Amino acid sequence: MMLGLVLLALLVAAFGLAFALVLDFAKPAMPWKRRALIAALGAGFIPSLPAFFAIGSELGAGKEGVIALSAIFVLALFLSLVIGFPVAYSVTRQSESRHNPPVRPDVFE
Repeated sequence: MMLGLVLLALLVAAFGLAFALVLDFAKPAMPWKRRALIAALGAGFIPSLPAFFAIGSELGAGKEGVIALSAIFVLALFLSLVIGFPVAYSVTRQSESRHNPPVRPDVFE
């Protein structure tokens, strides 16, 4: 059980890293905060999709199905917030500082 949770956390972190790097190369003009948010949401939702489809096809649109699907949706948001966002934030922040170095306040243009 514990190994599965650790592997899930590593998978979400890997997806967050991958999505952040892909968005950095594909959309460099997009603001870095938006890139971090999109990468984090993708990192949380991709590992949850198999469970989402399995529960959706098994239980359908009944009362139990809606409750189970909403639980998977909340799990995906939780994974995005707790694991995906810090990884994506750090990667996009570092890439942004490499592309646009900060200007010292004592330098006038």
